[in-house]
Amino acid sequence: MALKLGDFSKVPPKQKIFLTIIVCILVGVGYYYLYYKAASQEIATLQTKLAELESKIKEQEVIAKNLPSFQAEVRRLEEQLGLLLDQLPNSAEIPSLLKNVSDLGRESGLDFLKFAPRGEVNKGFYAEIPVTISVTGEYHGFALFADKVSHLPRIVNLSDIVFTKPRSVGEGRMEVSVGCTATTFRFLEQEGAGNSGKGSAK
Repeated sequence: MALKLGDFSKVPPKQKIFLTIIVCILVGVGYYYLYYKAASQEIATLQTKLAELESKIKEQEVIAKNLPSFQAEVRRLEEQLGLLLDQLPNSAEIPSLLKNVSDLGRESGLDFLKFAPRGEVNKGFYAEIPVTISVTGEYHGFALFADKVSHLPRIVNLSDIVFTKPRSVGEGRMEVSVGCTATTFRFLEQEGAGNSGKGSAK
């Protein structure tokens, strides 16, 4: 039999309280699942995104605060790169540079047994140009030659230096045979990064 609205007044007080509690619980559960749960999850998601955005803002603020120093450092590094590139000979300068190296050896009292440029070695934006050198002369003459090479306006590195056949040629004087590799470098940007022709000098 259907319960009529007027019959509710006949329900005992304890049952009214119980029914009221049940209704409140049902309303609360319905509110939680239909609205509050979804809203709280969305709030949690938004709070996470807000924290991420605040972190990014702080990072950007630090970058913005240090931007002048970063820009100054970039300018300094670009200037250093420019100075280094100025020390790299171009293709047209390679023969005269290698001749200059051999002239410095002769000026230092060395006799050249071998002066043989090898093929270029591609290193990306520059190429190495190694030259096999074999000389005889006084030890101090080779030291003088090495010092002069280090002061050339273009970069030339002496490596793989081997001293052999030491022999006395007078009081306090020692003559040696020396083998080494003189390496200069060439910038490749204007020619692309491919292997280019081989530098040579006689």
